Amino acid sequence: MTFFLGTLLENIMVSDVAVGELNLAYCVEEGGYSADAFEEFILSLEKDSVINAEKISSAELVSSFEKYSAAVELNGSEIRIYNGINAIQNRTVKALMDGYNQTAASYMSVAAVNPQALGSIELSEDKLVAPHDFGRTRSMMDYYAVAMVVTVIFFGAIIGGAEAYNGERSSRTINRLNISPLSQTKIFFGKIIGLLPMVLVQVGTVMVVSTVFFGAHYCVTPAENILLFAMFLFSALAALTTGVLFNLLFTKINTWAVLMPTAWILLFFSGAFNGEVCIPGVSDYLPPNIIMNAAFDLTVFSRTEKAASVLLWSAGIFAAMLLVCWIKVAARRKGKA
Repeated sequence: MTFFLGTLLENIMVSDVAVGELNLAYCVEEGGYSADAFEEFILSLEKDSVINAEKISSAELVSSFEKYSAAVELNGSEIRIYNGINAIQNRTVKALMDGYNQTAASYMSVAAVNPQALGSIELSEDKLVAPHDFGRTRSMMDYYAVAMVVTVIFFGAIIGGAEAYNGERSSRTINRLNISPLSQTKIFFGKIIGLLPMVLVQVGTVMVVSTVFFGAHYCVTPAENILLFAMFLFSALAALTTGVLFNLLFTKINTWAVLMPTAWILLFFSGAFNGEVCIPGVSDYLPPNIIMNAAFDLTVFSRTEKAASVLLWSAGIFAAMLLVCWIKVAARRKGKA
């Protein structure tokens, strides 16, 4: 059902859109070299048919949003952007101004160290900015599918692991297990082995269903898709054993009451439900955000470094949690629930 929500969001949150005709007004308060360079930059965009630029006075800036997509004002070294009503075009103008600022900053850095070097710079006749084809047109479902796998990992695997012994405790069959000839270690590893298919089914089902029935695309090559699946799988295993350890340490606590809101908060502020929601300086370090960023780096840009790093870290966490759980179980006395 969550994928039906994703298809509805496709019409609201579009991942790739055409900016359309961009009418940009600009105002230069003071003269000088920086003002000339700024105006030359704006006019070069107009010459390349990227935008339609029109110079206005400072008095017209207040009402500029009624006639233009956006307006830009240069006052000394400060650039102000007056947004219009189209959010996509506003972000486009901001990206253009950010590019200009970066170029100007680089120029000033070179000028401060070696001004003579500026005269020897030769610009290519080719366009300095060219579109890059990622090999496929992305849709909102492509991003939503990745977010759904991460959601299943934290809602399914970690809570599934935390329920490892709860069924036996509630039905009191845990006492039968404790008095059986099987050791606590064998019972524990039997639990883990029994939970492994659940993790495979959870991750595999979301990826297959999203691809076959909803047209989602993950990676470009089979090798990258295998790496993506392995990263998701070991992330789920790390979450699973974390849940099992929670279950072993806190036998009297309601698992759902603690882990469900915790997982929801982690996913919410990692942008799994809405990409615009984040806490600066915090969200970047949340596990769901780290996994999603690695997945997007692999699916969109075919960069494997982050995915491989997450895979190795997840495998390490899985092994460490498994060891801690085994030590906890092995130390438990026979006959004690």
